[in-house]
Amino acid sequence: MTELTGMVGFASSIPEKTLSRRRRLGIELFATLALAVSLIVAATAVSIGMARAQACHGTANGVTLSTRL
Repeated sequence: MTELTGMVGFASSIPEKTLSRRRRLGIELFATLALAVSLIVAATAVSIGMARAQACHGTANGVTLSTRL
């Protein structure tokens, strides 16, 4: 007689461990890319803020930055 495998229905050709590993790697890759993009956005915002702060500081009291130096 044939032995029963305990699986009901059609089995996938790829084992579930491989599928879950691929899914996990995809999620990790997406999270890494999202983190990189958010760091770039944060760095851009900080640099724009610093540039605006220097521009405002340079023109305070009607004195331009070039005349102070």
